[in-house]
Order: sequence, then structure tokens, then C-alpha cells
Amino acid sequence: MDSKYGAAATLDQIEDAIECLTDADWGRLRKMAKANLWGTRLDDPEELVNETFERLISGSRTWNIGMAFVPWMRGAIKSVADGLRNRRAAKLEATATDLAVDCDPDAAPDIFGSEETTPLDLILTEEARAMAESDLAKIAAHFKGDQNVEWILIGIEDDLKPEELREIAGLTLTQYETARRKLRRGLDRLFPTRREK
Repeated sequence: MDSKYGAAATLDQIEDAIECLTDADWGRLRKMAKANLWGTRLDDPEELVNETFERLISGSRTWNIGMAFVPWMRGAIKSVADGLRNRRAAKLEATATDLAVDCDPDAAPDIFGSEETTPLDLILTEEARAMAESDLAKIAAHFKGDQNVEWILIGIEDDLKPEELREIAGLTLTQYETARRKLRRGLDRLFPTRREK
């Protein structure tokens, strides 16, 4: 089924996209994978890149040919890593029925939950999550197609330092600063009542 980004890539198109990756592209993919490697069963960033390629080639991931391949790979790598972490975390979770009656109460905090749960996850309400997701969708739609701003958003999401992001994205300092200004102005237009005084 076609999406707004065009038809799903064929196996030949996927192979062509992989073969056309430059050394700089490979460096970017490795850095993206390294940033998402924590908590997975994998030891090497290239394993995560290869796992993502494998899922793309097998058809369990879909790349639409209207999307730039390397930025798409960034999202796919992150998603595959999240899936591996979630699978691992599911094995670490326990329910109340898993506690033995004579279990030491002090051990309960170590038994319950998952190591991936953060305090923020615990305090965010469903309403707050829905609002955040809605805001993120507005931001993504507003900047769709502006690759430099999309890279800035990727850097914010992955908590990358400016130098790391510029290296991964291949942006000059001028391109980076211009994209940041464009992002700031766009956010002011999208959310005028939320401006900091």
C-alpha cells in the first residue's frame, strides 16, 4: 500500500540504497546505532545496523522510496533497539503473584517493574502523554521535508551534543545554526502561548 512517501521499496531498491551508501553514510549509521545500543543484547553498533537491514530486507520493516534512506534508517535503528530492549525488559518484569509469601519486603522494589522505567514514566498521565504526542506530530508535520531541521529534532530526541549531531548529519556550523533558528521560529508560530517570557 502506498503512503504519502510513495510506494514501499522493492528488494532491488533496498539493495541499491544499501549499496549506494557512502563512507560518510556508514559512519552516520554506526553513530546512530551506537547511540541506541544500550540495553540491547548487542555489543557492536554494526550488529544493530545489520539487524535493521535484515528486518528491512525480510519485509518486517517498510521503507517508502519517497523518504531519504539514511534519516529513515535512524528511525528504524531506534525502533529495532527499542524492540530489543522491550523484549529484554519483559523478561525482567514481575507481577504481584510472582512474589513468594515469605519474600523479604525490602527486595520488592528490585523485583517489580523494569529497569527501563523512569520516574518520568511513572508521573506522566495518559492525558499528558496524548498531548505530548499531539505536539510532536504537529512539529513533525510542520518541518516535514526540511532535512536540516529534522536532523536537529533527531539530535534533541537522542540527546546528542551539537558537535555529534553536526558530524552525524554532515552539517556545517552555519547550516546547524540556521536550522536551529528555523526550528525556534517555527515552534514560536506553532505554540505562541507557550513562549518563555
